[in-house]
Amino acid sequence: MTDQITPLADGFAPATPDAWEVLAQKALAGKSIDTLVRRTRDDIARGPLYASHNAAQLNSALPGTAPFTRGRILARDTYLPWAMRQAHDTPAPRDANTAVLADLAGGASEITLLIDPAGKSGIAARHADELEATLADVMLDLAPVHLRAGPWDIEAADLLLAVLKTRDSVAGAGLGLSAALGQEAGKRIALAARAREISPAIRAFRADGRAVFEAGGTEVQELAFAAASAAEAIEALVNSGWEAGNAAATIEVELAADTDIHLTTAKLRAMRLIWAQMMDAWGVSDDRAALYLHATTAERGLSAIDPWTNLIRAACAGFAATAGGADALTITPMTRASGRSTPFSRRLARNLHILLAEESHAGKVNDPAGGSYLHETLSHRLAEAAWSEMQRIIGLGGASAAMRSDAWKADIAKAADSLMKLVSTGKEPVIGVTAYPDLDPRVLEADDAAYSPPSVSGSAFGDQPVDSVPLPAPMRTAEPFEQVRAKVEAAAPAPVFLATLGTLPEFNARAGFAINRVGVAGLRATPAMVHDSVKACVEAFKASGSALAIICGSDEAYGDHAAELASALKAAGANAVWLAGRRDSAPADAAIDHAIHMRSDALEDARLAARAMGVTP
Repeated sequence: MTDQITPLADGFAPATPDAWEVLAQKALAGKSIDTLVRRTRDDIARGPLYASHNAAQLNSALPGTAPFTRGRILARDTYLPWAMRQAHDTPAPRDANTAVLADLAGGASEITLLIDPAGKSGIAARHADELEATLADVMLDLAPVHLRAGPWDIEAADLLLAVLKTRDSVAGAGLGLSAALGQEAGKRIALAARAREISPAIRAFRADGRAVFEAGGTEVQELAFAAASAAEAIEALVNSGWEAGNAAATIEVELAADTDIHLTTAKLRAMRLIWAQMMDAWGVSDDRAALYLHATTAERGLSAIDPWTNLIRAACAGFAATAGGADALTITPMTRASGRSTPFSRRLARNLHILLAEESHAGKVNDPAGGSYLHETLSHRLAEAAWSEMQRIIGLGGASAAMRSDAWKADIAKAADSLMKLVSTGKEPVIGVTAYPDLDPRVLEADDAAYSPPSVSGSAFGDQPVDSVPLPAPMRTAEPFEQVRAKVEAAAPAPVFLATLGTLPEFNARAGFAINRVGVAGLRATPAMVHDSVKACVEAFKASGSALAIICGSDEAYGDHAAELASALKAAGANAVWLAGRRDSAPADAAIDHAIHMRSDALEDARLAARAMGVTP
């Protein structure tokens, strides 16, 4: 028996963009087609329609073939479609070893050791014996180990090489050296040469675009910095005698994956387009030109208040990374925003890999976005914009110089401010924080216990890093909201009073919005009740003990009664009277202090609500 596809389009003329535009213009009732266009923070257009007229940009090369823009390999491995990395931050080396072995036994295929000699945000492995203890019984010929040590990358890489040299064989490793070489370029290049003597499978450098993303940077800034960092390392290696293909092979690019699935997918594919151009410029042969791409689910959107919502974020971001062709994927544990990882949060991170690979079948398809007009077009637009930004960074003196440039740091800060504005005005909501906050979230403990490493002699780490490259400081969009909420919850004020007008159908929608909006500040609200009159509403306010009243009703009710009710509430002792809806829906002379609506600033609303209730945010 053979399956047949019914040609449903037979008998119809082929659709054209012009025909679509005529119909769309009619539906828009005179508005411009441009009103359908969404734009990224880099002002790259998304839409309004991706169709066959975008086909000129399509890359028809198969995955696994030059220029490798659709991935390094033709088909994914059936059992391990991508490297399933697990990051470890347990501070005591022996405890970290127990966690590492448990994760490898539970399904992780690679590990990343987050190194911090003080033990605050990572493993306090300060000399070779402590790092050896961390990796005891880890079969490095099967499970590659990677490092992330921030400003301590040189010292940590030196320790790892000492450990790797004692092993019979290694499947691969990542030293985590910054590809933005900085003032200690010579030391980093020497470490890369030592690594190559041990095994060509060791990747010495990380071109870290993710750091820019976590600091609030845009997709184009992230891609450009990663590319500029890689270019800096390749040039330095070639100048020191390396062959360009070998230099490229010792670099891993790391990007962040977030909940914007389409944009993340296109971003990862764009990085491959950029890399192909770079390899062509360096004259790297096709058999050495494939990029090794590592994606990590983003931290900047994580919630500390309701960490369970982080599972949804990680699942979306993880899917985007696999669809974008990540060779290695790290799922950030759901507890990262509130402390170190726990066995439970790491287990769920491992399980998400399995769910993505086996239940969603993301592991069975290579480059599912290939041929999609939307993703192909967006990939090219991102790549073109990032290439221009990369040239600007190189013009500043390269990635290392850019990190010390006030102009570049100002660009990242400006991007971070624009991101917070989008979050605060509801255009990029953080579920559970800025939208639909749960005031009684299920508690999930993180490991936030203080750790003081024992005194040791022979530490490889001094008081300060030898070369502290000033990467942008990471941000978390939920944090300012969480700070307000923590102070409000500690003060435990009375509920906000909902001063309703009219019947339930007339005020219910705005009352629901008001409950959610004050919930952002950790404030509860009284039940939305029907009141027979303005006087009855005011009496109910007096009985509530609240200091903030929010008028909720229809525009018609606001025109008839908002001014009278606001004045009466003020006379009854309200510190502030707000309106649910735009301010112009009520009389201009009404005694209303503030209006909340879908595009009002949620962070400012939270701070004002806290102050009205007697709490200093």
